[in-house]
Amino acid sequence: MSGPGAYLSVILYTLPGAVVGLVIHELAHAALSLRAGDISPRRDGRMTLDPRRHLDPFGVLALVVAGFGWGRPVHLDPALLRSRGQRAAVAAAGPLAHLAVAAVFAVAARVAQLASGIDVGGFVMQAQTSAPAILLGVLLQGFFINVALFVFNALPLPGLDGFAVLRSLLFTRMPRVFQLLEINRFVVYALVVIVAVAVPEATGGAVNPFAAMTVGAATLLFSHAVEPGVSPIFPGLPNIFMLLG
Repeated sequence: MSGPGAYLSVILYTLPGAVVGLVIHELAHAALSLRAGDISPRRDGRMTLDPRRHLDPFGVLALVVAGFGWGRPVHLDPALLRSRGQRAAVAAAGPLAHLAVAAVFAVAARVAQLASGIDVGGFVMQAQTSAPAILLGVLLQGFFINVALFVFNALPLPGLDGFAVLRSLLFTRMPRVFQLLEINRFVVYALVVIVAVAVPEATGGAVNPFAAMTVGAATLLFSHAVEPGVSPIFPGLPNIFMLLG
């Protein structure tokens, strides 16, 4: 489905889970950093569930335009996080928080599904009109977006938490590699975008790394860990190209 209506629908279904996930992501960074001895998060007022302290306007805008967003980074004091393990743990806390949030949404969706009697197999969110079905759609999309944000943040690309984890653990062994990637981060981003766009076009959609890492991962997790053998139809991530349909 595409067009303005479908685009707006996906945004509305996605925002609740995305906001919760982004807030918990940044709070997890803050909590682990504070536990490791860095008081910066408490000083900066980041030890809170208040979305206003954690959401980044441009990150939210990117989420509704391109499908991936980010929160306001938690400022850390490197002098107080001297251990490689501490730095790696703080970096890993964000992506892992998305998995925890996804699990909560999955349990809530399962409860809502059992209470309503709705068949999740073949469930199309945009076609729902009843309150129980809309609630189930919000919960399913909350599960999906947090799995997608986990995958995105775990990628070993400069600026992302996955890269920060590897850098914390391996920088002393291969400093040139990490420095080269950081200096040329925009080249790396461009290559990733080209692959994400060119491969599906070249294969007629048969091979789509972007969809496999998001919709594919969420579907696999749901059909194995939430309701075995059942695969919901996730509408995917919101992106402005849906308006062109």
